[in-house]
Amino acid sequence: MPRYLLTTPEQVTLSYQLAGLFTRAIAYLIDAMIMAAFMLAVILVALLAPSVLSIVIILLAVFATMLGYFIFFESLWSGQTPGKRAMKIRTIDASGGRLTTSAVAIRNLVRMVDMLPILMFLGGVVALMDPYHRRLGDMAANTIVVRYRQTSLPKSVVRREARHNSFRSDRVLCSRIIARIGREERDLIMDLTLRRDQLQPSTRERMFADMAAHCRSRLGLDESHYNLSDEQTVLNIALILQDGWKGDKL
Repeated sequence: MPRYLLTTPEQVTLSYQLAGLFTRAIAYLIDAMIMAAFMLAVILVALLAPSVLSIVIILLAVFATMLGYFIFFESLWSGQTPGKRAMKIRTIDASGGRLTTSAVAIRNLVRMVDMLPILMFLGGVVALMDPYHRRLGDMAANTIVVRYRQTSLPKSVVRREARHNSFRSDRVLCSRIIARIGREERDLIMDLTLRRDQLQPSTRERMFADMAAHCRSRLGLDESHYNLSDEQTVLNIALILQDGWKGDKL
């Protein structure tokens, strides 16, 4: 299965498995069925209104659903819709930054163009020929669709480090970590933790120092947490994030 190598602004390279066109089609079919069910419910309710008003309501509902469904869910669920979530895929920023609402809006506004009869064939050919299976909307928004990867830390790390994780006893801090650390940041933290034994000592020290400084600022850690080394701080956070992921339905 083709992979996409993404270098983040922090110069960490992440490897993603690309979502196949068939998987994306199934995800879209699921989303289309949800949209159809919603619009059917609106139509049934609208038929109770006077004829002219019912037509207006139906047209507005169809337009708002077709345009807003994908923008709403992909913005709310970090690049996922119910269909993408079911198929374990999601949209990410191809440059390694955070997926923004504007990028989500652009890729889905172009989707409306893709659905035009003449351009539908062109969009399909483009997605088929592109090495990253991008449709026109992905190219316009600089996004890419990948398989969702739920990373787990090696058992050796968990066993060795969990005994020393002072963060676990602080429920407020645990909640803050889960709430404030975004998905891209989690990818970076988990990837750094997984690759730490592969790094040169100087590179390892620098990268953990940079990540620890970022996390301390992001989480507002107080002085009681500063007695930990940079690496232990990041490992503690990684273990908390992994515990959070176990209950994550994304």
